[in-house]
Amino acid sequence: MSRAHSEIERLARRIDVHLTLTEADADGGPVPEQLDDLRACLYGLHTVLRLHFTQEEENYFSLAP
Repeated sequence: MSRAHSEIERLARRIDVHLTLTEADADGGPVPEQLDDLRACLYGLHTVLRLHFTQEEENYFSLAP
């Protein structure tokens, strides 16, 4: 599961970079060049989190009587 944690952190950092660049933009919105990567990061983070939480539930509930 530590690999999942690393991937979650990596994707969160990439999203943070996009948000920082967005704040620096004059319009306050993402530039078109960012949208594809930002969208990929968000979908990737969603997928990794769903898998990670499912794995955690399986591991922890297997310990319950």
